[in-house]
Amino acid sequence: MVTTKVERLASVLEELPRTEADLEAAKMLRHLGRVYEVAYEMVWAKSHEHSKAAYVEMIDLIKGKQGV
Repeated sequence: MVTTKVERLASVLEELPRTEADLEAAKMLRHLGRVYEVAYEMVWAKSHEHSKAAYVEMIDLIKGKQGV
């Protein structure tokens, strides 16, 4: 639910950007939406391995690594 709202808001900002800041905001919204998804996975993981994999992905997101 949160990710669909994030995507909808980001799309609105990209469709009719008033300034370059709107495009940056859309990019940041999508990034934070992914952070939310990974944090949710970490909390609700059914196994230690799943939780650890989500944790490693969170570290990559925080460090700004691409392709995660």
